Amino acid sequence: MDKRVQSIKWLYVTVFLLPVLGMAQEKNKEKESKIDEVVLVGYSKVSKADLTNAVGSVKAEAMKDMPVNNAAEAIQGRVAGVQVMASEGAPGAEVDIKIRGGTSITQSNSPLYIVDGIQMDNALSILSPKEIESIEVLKDASSTSIYGARGANGVVLITTKGGRKKASTSITYSGYTGVRKITNTIPVLDPYEFVMYQYELYNKNGVLEDQTAFQTRYGSFSELADKYGNIKKRDWQKELFGQEAFNFTHNVNIMGGSEKSAFSLSLNHVEEDGIMLNSGFRRSMANFKYDYDVSKKLKVGFNARYSRQLIDGAGTSASGSQGTNRLRNAVRYQPFEGGSNVPVDDFDPNYATLTNLVNPLILNDNEIRQNRTNDLLLNAYLNYNITKDLTFRSVVGYVQKDNAVNQFWGTVTSDARANNNQPIVQLTRQQTRRITNSNTLNYNKKFGNHKLDLMIGQETVQTDGESSNTYVKWLPSSILPNEAFASIQSAVPPTGMIQDAPRTLALPPDRLVSFFGRANYVFANKYVITASIRQDGSNVFGKENRYGTFPAFSLAWKMKQENFLKDKEWLDELKLRFGYGLAGNNRITAYLHDTFFTTSTDYGYTFGSGVTPGATTGNIAENPRVKWEATVSKNVGIDFGFFNGRLYGSVDAYITDTKDLLVLAKIPQTSGYETQFQNTGKTQNKGIEVTLGGIIFNRENFSWKADFNISANRNKIMSLGGNLAANSNSYLVASGWVNNLYDFIAKVGSPVGTYYGYVTEGRYEIGDFDFNPTTQAYTLKSGVPSSSAVALGSKAVQPGDLKLKDLNGDGQITAADQTELGSAQPKFYGGFSQTFRLKNWDMSLFFNFSVGSKVYNANKSEFTTQYLYRDNNMSADVANRWKWFDNNGVKVTDPTALAALNANTTMWTPPSGNYILHSYAIEDGSFLRLNNITLGYTLPKGALENAFIKNLRIYATVNNVFTITGYSGYDPEASTRRNPLTPGVDYAAYPRSRFILTGIDITF
Repeated sequence: MDKRVQSIKWLYVTVFLLPVLGMAQEKNKEKESKIDEVVLVGYSKVSKADLTNAVGSVKAEAMKDMPVNNAAEAIQGRVAGVQVMASEGAPGAEVDIKIRGGTSITQSNSPLYIVDGIQMDNALSILSPKEIESIEVLKDASSTSIYGARGANGVVLITTKGGRKKASTSITYSGYTGVRKITNTIPVLDPYEFVMYQYELYNKNGVLEDQTAFQTRYGSFSELADKYGNIKKRDWQKELFGQEAFNFTHNVNIMGGSEKSAFSLSLNHVEEDGIMLNSGFRRSMANFKYDYDVSKKLKVGFNARYSRQLIDGAGTSASGSQGTNRLRNAVRYQPFEGGSNVPVDDFDPNYATLTNLVNPLILNDNEIRQNRTNDLLLNAYLNYNITKDLTFRSVVGYVQKDNAVNQFWGTVTSDARANNNQPIVQLTRQQTRRITNSNTLNYNKKFGNHKLDLMIGQETVQTDGESSNTYVKWLPSSILPNEAFASIQSAVPPTGMIQDAPRTLALPPDRLVSFFGRANYVFANKYVITASIRQDGSNVFGKENRYGTFPAFSLAWKMKQENFLKDKEWLDELKLRFGYGLAGNNRITAYLHDTFFTTSTDYGYTFGSGVTPGATTGNIAENPRVKWEATVSKNVGIDFGFFNGRLYGSVDAYITDTKDLLVLAKIPQTSGYETQFQNTGKTQNKGIEVTLGGIIFNRENFSWKADFNISANRNKIMSLGGNLAANSNSYLVASGWVNNLYDFIAKVGSPVGTYYGYVTEGRYEIGDFDFNPTTQAYTLKSGVPSSSAVALGSKAVQPGDLKLKDLNGDGQITAADQTELGSAQPKFYGGFSQTFRLKNWDMSLFFNFSVGSKVYNANKSEFTTQYLYRDNNMSADVANRWKWFDNNGVKVTDPTALAALNANTTMWTPPSGNYILHSYAIEDGSFLRLNNITLGYTLPKGALENAFIKNLRIYATVNNVFTITGYSGYDPEASTRRNPLTPGVDYAAYPRSRFILTGIDITF
């Protein structure tokens, strides 16, 4: 076993398990009960004691020590079975949440978010952690099926804080300020190493023109050591990402109530600079909640939320291929002043043409991106107690999201250089609107040993929207970005050219109507049965397959209440649970079951001086037979508690099978289309989750609490349907970081997200060749397979070249030698926290970890491959490459001397062929991260009573303190591709930063 993995495991034992084992020695009898909690589960609340489902819960108390602006980060590692992954470290970066591994292979695996009863997309990214009261995560289908079509990937229920009736008005301010710094960079060749590598490239083939070009640019060999050994080094990564990025976050909460009403007002303002120049995040948010008792029977309330956010910066890469990689310029640009007649801080058009590189600081100033999003949520409810036991509730909500993206490409960018060296602007707009209404009847009755909860309901969800895209070329060369955004009419097309017309598109309307019911029965406070059923109708599907029915049931046995355990004082809770459920998925575009035409100028024709839009059916074929994707989940679990609340936890095991997968399948182009949505294939997730918590010490002046969770999930493709050739059970998938590189495989029996490529066998050594002293030619010996066609651009193989493994033993390296290289799926993952209190001092530490995943370090592939260009800097690994020139700059031709020269080098010569995936780029992604450490002090109660201050706490926090990992890139959690089939690709990710801050919480 890897020593690093062993050390991580021992650290788990030392930090968490040993203290928990030691808690039994503490005899303090003060009880912290976990049994009486109430959790939100599908349109109603349930006592945790009566819960039959797999539900994870995070309360506000657990998030108070995580001063972050994205609530998703605050729950990372806190709920078993829930993976929270930030795609990169950019301000406002997307955060992906997967519950129990995800079920789909081509569609979104994001859970459904419900905020105060209303559906919102990616809600955790727009909520402030300070305004959240609780987060419940529904993990198994027996709990999610009540949400039917929308719950196949899990459900996240979020309750925001509200006022309390009969409570005096209180004002709470929470604010913090701090600074972010980059934690690590990608090591590159220093100036002397860089020039020596270029010397080899220019002189290896003995071409006089190349040798002259090298001397003109860099100088003669005799002066290289003095000139470049002491030259000023430019660390472009530190210059681009090295700024101290400041953060200012303010939260104000005002709440209170009267005899019949309660209110709360939450305000949040964030100003966060990014560590990359010209990047940052701004957000202002207001949320108002009001509840009023009209009478003893009738209660009403409403909630209004508005949020504005701005994400500045073009970032390090777009989601496209290598051509959009802006990080490359910071890594590969020459690492010193000079080397050209043009100063290094000025734009050098000749260098840009020869190297495909632009000074990263100049490029950053010429690529501007402003992403503005406005979110509006309005919802209201009515509760009417028809009788003592029967309640009617109606909730109506409106959600609107407006997104506006302004992008500018200045004169030095490749886009502008291909456009007569004139700037370009792109303006993208999109608005989506969703109206929801749910109506439920709840009946609650206790009689004797029986307790019965019944609920029936109806819900409608209506989603509409539209988008537009304006791409404007030929702007004046001197125009500034904000001027360009405001005056696109200043663009003047050259004679005979026509400006692209704006494109507008109405988003396909999405309609969902649902009917559902649930029954919960408890007998003798020992046996609990829950059953539910939901029927959804969706316009995504044709008339014959429009409706889907999703039943579920679950059982619980409260063993603690049995006579043989009831009197055991050391046992607080022992409950066995079992659940079974069916959930559906309809997350594809509406109206693909029939043929519809879309008008667009892209398919238009010119008439006079204008463009007449044409009509097209698009490239996705209709399929009237497409139907619901179905997920069947089986879950068994046990909840336990010991020693008057001192030790508690749960264990869950599950199997989740998904069939009739909604897959965007490739179809023969003879059909006139490229793809079609089909129900094809099956996946399976099975795993185990363990949650443990304990109060290790609980004295008057000192307490120590620990919480731990660990999860293991095994994902597997069970079938890919009948659309493949009869002798095939797999197909290749391209991650997209390089065009036409199929570096993933979807294969029956393997997990989703399996890397596919060649096995690295090191490099070719002298002993692999026959040497002809007359021609000085090296020829591969018989039986030694050649990597030429695959990795070397079909050039003749030379000593030191990259060598790939011949897996099928046919004596040659071909596509048939590709194999599975692992996947992004970890063997297990989780988190653990330690919370201490000493009198008025408090401290918390929070770790998260992952073991066994593989990371596809695409940066490593790119920065160790020469490809088409010289004068590009390379990864520091290249300094240890095979060398052809001795210390005097003389090419070594004698095989024995050449072998001696490279006796202590291990790296191969950077290949000049196309980029490929080989196992060198697949690294162990295991890590242990100290995600947060906080130290706080609370003033004694009453100390500031004369100043009308009820509570005052000051604290200092460090986020992303350290990471123990063997991964060589920026961050082992980076995942920059948006396709579920291609996770774990670290390509041009924005580096993660360390955040050091101080804050204050004060209540009046």
